[in-house]
Amino acid sequence: MLLLFFSFSAAWARDDLEPLEASYRFLVSERASQGGALYVAGAGALKGRALPLSFLDSAAYWGDFACSPVTCCAVTDIYNPDDYTLAPAPGPAAELQTERVNTHNGINIYDAAVWQIAVVLGQVANGFVNAYAAEAYDLASNQTLLLREGHGGDALTATAGANRAPTRKDLFVYNGQAISDPEKAYAFRMLGREWLSLDPFVGTPYESLIRVAGPLPSHNPMYARGRISWSDWKPITGENAWAFLLGPLQAAYLHYVRHRKGTFVPFEDLAVQQALAVLPAFAAMQSEIGAVYYAPTGTAGNVSGTLVHPCQVSVENNLSVYAGLNLLRALLRTQLSGQADLSGRDKRAIRQALSTIQTMLHGGAMGRNRFTAGLLDFLQHRAWHEGLFVQGGLANARDQNQAWVPTLSPRAVDANTWAVTALGARQIDAWFGNGTAYHLWQRVKSWGAYGAGPTLWGVGYSDQDGNGITTEGLYRQGVFSVEWTAGAIFMVRNMRRYYSKAWAEGALDAKAYVEDLARDEQAMLAGLLNLRHDHYPTVDFPGKPQAYARLIETRALPYLYASRRMRIPFGWHANPIPSTCATAWVILVADDYDPFGYAGRPN
Repeated sequence: MLLLFFSFSAAWARDDLEPLEASYRFLVSERASQGGALYVAGAGALKGRALPLSFLDSAAYWGDFACSPVTCCAVTDIYNPDDYTLAPAPGPAAELQTERVNTHNGINIYDAAVWQIAVVLGQVANGFVNAYAAEAYDLASNQTLLLREGHGGDALTATAGANRAPTRKDLFVYNGQAISDPEKAYAFRMLGREWLSLDPFVGTPYESLIRVAGPLPSHNPMYARGRISWSDWKPITGENAWAFLLGPLQAAYLHYVRHRKGTFVPFEDLAVQQALAVLPAFAAMQSEIGAVYYAPTGTAGNVSGTLVHPCQVSVENNLSVYAGLNLLRALLRTQLSGQADLSGRDKRAIRQALSTIQTMLHGGAMGRNRFTAGLLDFLQHRAWHEGLFVQGGLANARDQNQAWVPTLSPRAVDANTWAVTALGARQIDAWFGNGTAYHLWQRVKSWGAYGAGPTLWGVGYSDQDGNGITTEGLYRQGVFSVEWTAGAIFMVRNMRRYYSKAWAEGALDAKAYVEDLARDEQAMLAGLLNLRHDHYPTVDFPGKPQAYARLIETRALPYLYASRRMRIPFGWHANPIPSTCATAWVILVADDYDPFGYAGRPN
């Protein structure tokens, strides 16, 4: 019976290999010509290289659905000669224009990190190919190069460091520390192709909704109706943990160790070098109680006109940092033991990084007059509250009476699913008692699960989505997320492996846990297919756009970001459009490669 449980995920990948390849094709084909996720950059050292975008959208999706009625998207853009920006006048239409411009032109660096893993994994595990590089790692590494170059892929002026957040006077101060070198600073969470970004309404019947008040600079033809200045400049810890640690390092492991059959990732690889360069920034952002802060001082909040509290903490972000540090530590240790040509300087750099990681995880002194209790202490003693992990809070804030002030509402699905996956069910149960990880999942399902009738399909984002289970045992249908359901699947797999061992050792409740978790895994694997682009139009989803099939066209089989358009309480809109991140997560799920664990193995 144990062998049967362990075969489920692999069987799903084998049986659906052909459509899985079509989903992979979305990740490695151009958006303009094939409805894929890529564009070919035209600036600086990035020129001619294929890079990912976060979404596949269309003017019709925005004009016929999101802009309802269409006149609510009538917007006036204004040029400001003081800061050279071209931006919409405040109001709902401005928010919609900013959203569609960011969605159409942007790549979230977390999305790109998951894309990197999936691109290499698709070749290594399944033999999938792409049109850009014989070695999938070369394609995936274009994103690593983008972060190093620090400018937009189509930037008119390829200014190095423009997409990074070094300290500028009182702006982007890292927990009291200045980081002046852009290559050692965080990257912004969402990178645009160019500063003056194209509204997807341009060249369509909806273009008439855009007007410009006043003259535009005559010396620069890029200032034109239908373009606005890129506006998302937010260096966020969680996205950077994926962009510099989890994404590129997992991709590097897959390439050098699994594909090339080596024993280590070379120290000189750009992914390793960039991880080491940004490691001190993560360390600088760690608080006394062990939590790593959400963003440097001066970062704009998700509500227009607000700033992020400099002591704000996201538990999900801290789980990403925790997993990324463990991955980097494992790779560095294999270099010390296996790479014979390391110089003395290289070895010292590795040992210094290992010392920093040790302190960040387990606590200790961090230079002069700084001490941290460590990430593990924070996760065990602060982030846990009444059987769940909270979504965040304030750490060591001078304007608070307590060292930790948790945010108890809204509750976040991923703060819990990622906790079990990053820490491991064994660790959760060791901290909080036998069966705790399993019962955590039952609590999350009670308010976060999505399904049809008595059948589980997956999860949404929070306890405010309209999801959960009724007293009759039926699932509510608020919003359904592929990406967050993939995280739940890896959590369930982690627990299933752990409790299977406990079952074999005679634990009384473990058999029931394993059987229940196996059912949940299979239910969610089946549920994911409902959000594949070809299935979605035929499934009865509340809030689904009418005539969806004509809104989004693609030659591949991507997965959608969400089942409906909805404002997520953590600061963004979910949209039912093809998502690079969602599709990449499905590749990871199909090949059972856990991005939180070294070598894709569960923690």
